[in-house]
Amino acid sequence: MLRRIALIFFGYLIAPMIISDEILDLQNISIQSDKVTISENDRFLTFKDNIKIKIENYVIKGSNALLSQVDEKIEVYGNPTSIKSANMNGEAKILVIYPNKSIDLIGDAKLKKNGNLVTSDLIKYNINSNE
Repeated sequence: MLRRIALIFFGYLIAPMIISDEILDLQNISIQSDKVTISENDRFLTFKDNIKIKIENYVIKGSNALLSQVDEKIEVYGNPTSIKSANMNGEAKILVIYPNKSIDLIGDAKLKKNGNLVTSDLIKYNINSNE
């Protein structure tokens, strides 16, 4: 069963990269949760409870997440969700992660980096691999 989930998960992440004209970089990403539900018809994975996503030096936490192959994004929900690295931390009601490693913080969003705090309903952030 675990192999099937890994194979389907691999297909959800890699197939769009192979088909797309853009070069998409989703290397070094991992998603952990207590429960995973696969909807092959709708082409998405649902992650429930204790979500922990690692992208390079960033850790994203939330309650639930939805990986959509159709929309090519991961939506993370929580009360609030959080994103942290050595130099940055943020939180929002929803975090949306795109294949180009851009992230939208949506709803009561806060982002603190190098002592500077930004608050808004929507904050767009790009993960920098040099951080």
